[in-house]
Amino acid sequence: MSLLALMYHRARAGPQGNAPAMLDAHFAHIAGRYTCALPGEPLDPRRLNICLTFDDAYFDFYAVVFPLLEKHNLRALLAVPPVVVREEVAAPACDRLTQESDVNHNHPNYGGFCTWPELRELAQSGRVAIAAHGFTHCPLDREGVDLHAEIVVPQALLAARLGHAVQSFVFPYGRFSPVALERVRGHYRHAFRIGGADNSGWDRQPLYRIDADGLAAPDAPFTAARRTTYRARHFWNRLRGR
Repeated sequence: MSLLALMYHRARAGPQGNAPAMLDAHFAHIAGRYTCALPGEPLDPRRLNICLTFDDAYFDFYAVVFPLLEKHNLRALLAVPPVVVREEVAAPACDRLTQESDVNHNHPNYGGFCTWPELRELAQSGRVAIAAHGFTHCPLDREGVDLHAEIVVPQALLAARLGHAVQSFVFPYGRFSPVALERVRGHYRHAFRIGGADNSGWDRQPLYRIDADGLAAPDAPFTAARRTTYRARHFWNRLRGR
């Protein structure tokens, strides 16, 4: 059994995103060939299983990605750092979509991220599972980081604001200390890191994710050469204890 957790950020062309047309074709490819699952769901032993994961809760997830998920009957995990979420924003949708990523993080009041009402709509749809992504989106391997604030607080806050239990944690930047990993394991059923490798199921924590931003073609992550690389990295990561 093979499980690929694919990592995305923006629904726009660039090094940290994919143009909407590319995502549309990419999702069509997935929907027609593979099993799309959310963390902990049963996997199909006869097919490649895919878990779609999007980081940071940019507004373009709500405005662009979510309609595409509905169109292709797919589901995704959305990793949310609560510090950037606002109850409402005044900016029009066109401005919210065109904000650069660094501007969004430095000025979340500009509206580049989903609002609480938008996140509630996503969570209540049954098509989007919410994951914690730290509280302030800081790397969790830094000395002196407040692990309670970054790991425990967002789980309770997101569950209270969205009305759904939060069982997954996505490490910001894929980085963590051994202590942070143990804290996450104590509070969440599933954790995700970056590793460029496949997974044999949901059991191993944290799960490896594969960068799927900047796709060169709709089927780019699924070629025979890529699949071989993912399997090799899986075993290499295990040998290194990662």
